[in-house]
Amino acid sequence: MFAFQTSPLDRHGDSRHRPQFIAQRLQKPETRFLPVIKQSIATKVDANQASPMWLDYQQLTAITPHIEDKHLIYLGEYDSCDYFTFRLKSQSAMERLSSLGDKFELTELRQLLKNLPPEQAHICNVAVAIEHWHNTHQHCGVCGHQTFATDAGFVRNCSNQECQTQHFPRTDSAVICAITYEDKLLLGRQQSWPEKLFSVIAGFVEPGETLEQAVTREAFEETGIKINDVRYYGSQPWPFPQSLMIGFTAKAVSEKIDLMDEELEQARWFTREEVNRLVDNEEMFLPFKHSISRTLIDQWLNRNK
Repeated sequence: MFAFQTSPLDRHGDSRHRPQFIAQRLQKPETRFLPVIKQSIATKVDANQASPMWLDYQQLTAITPHIEDKHLIYLGEYDSCDYFTFRLKSQSAMERLSSLGDKFELTELRQLLKNLPPEQAHICNVAVAIEHWHNTHQHCGVCGHQTFATDAGFVRNCSNQECQTQHFPRTDSAVICAITYEDKLLLGRQQSWPEKLFSVIAGFVEPGETLEQAVTREAFEETGIKINDVRYYGSQPWPFPQSLMIGFTAKAVSEKIDLMDEELEQARWFTREEVNRLVDNEEMFLPFKHSISRTLIDQWLNRNK
């Protein structure tokens, strides 16, 4: 199973817009707050292993004494505990965080995933994704005026009284596909990727496309391969920074590869034996183990076992 499949949070979407609801949740002693900055989470290090630094309300106000409710993003409730996130905005706040006693550092979410229970991984996923949206949507895309957060952080309103456009969290849809031809799998790599890293074909959905059309187009644009038998596999929210990865499998009509748009540095067909041998010899690296791309590859590798 890939990351973020478990969704334990009750987001209380029908109640979080009410200030009194948020005020009640803030006062609960079980409520926890997660400091984030860009794609990183504040973590405490214990026995050389990082874990999210969940703060109680007293600790929150100790490091950000002037924080207002509008700066807190309500993530939801899980197991009778409410979760909020907030952005570490200043160096002084980071210094005060260090003074709480635990050894503290900023850690990118993807580096944490292998050590997180599924429920915590999902909560952190929501925190990083929604914080990225706030960080990149400070101004209205219609008139350019500043925006401000409402609805417990899930809406940003334009401050221009003549505009008043509401903005909602952005998610970019992307398709990712394991394409096979007989007993071989198509893998490619971009020049900017780490050396020896290969993955399945992926790309963003364009306006006016169905998901199946996007898979077909991306496969042809990147590799010159025409496909059929496109089948949905599963989806994964991927907050790096704001994607929803929609997985498919498909079959190639032929095996002739043509790198037409030069997005890929290399693409080729691999048998299962080749992939296993190359990975064992560290001549090839596969994607992050908790990603849907790796799951698609592993599912193909293990098909005949």
